[in-house]
Amino acid sequence: MKYFVWINQESQYNDYNDDIIDFLWNNGNEVHISTNYSTVDFEQIIQECDCIVLLNYRNVCFKTAIEAFQNSVALKKSISQKNFLLFSENGVYTDAIPFPHKIFHFDIFCKKELTRFFIWSNRLKLFK
Repeated sequence: MKYFVWINQESQYNDYNDDIIDFLWNNGNEVHISTNYSTVDFEQIIQECDCIVLLNYRNVCFKTAIEAFQNSVALKKSISQKNFLLFSENGVYTDAIPFPHKIFHFDIFCKKELTRFFIWSNRLKLFK
């Protein structure tokens, strides 16, 4: 699968971002990171990717995070067919199933909880 990882400019780049990106990459996926491309390249790359990963560690709703993403990159083409994966401070959400659902709960977003998510994902082979 191809993932486009959008790192919210409001949040600082940190080790959690690297851990998530490494996890996707190490499971045999192609990963594109928003900080590596100019705004002009976003649209083409996003159209080629299967899933958009939003690294937004604030406690915002799924819809608000997607709207912030769309406003920030100002896409000309529709991305309604793309799946989203949102990492927030209280869990991981996706719209890969009919409605945005929390697929994993974090008590508090930290290295230990992120590691639990990776182990859980590996058991279910979610990103392979």
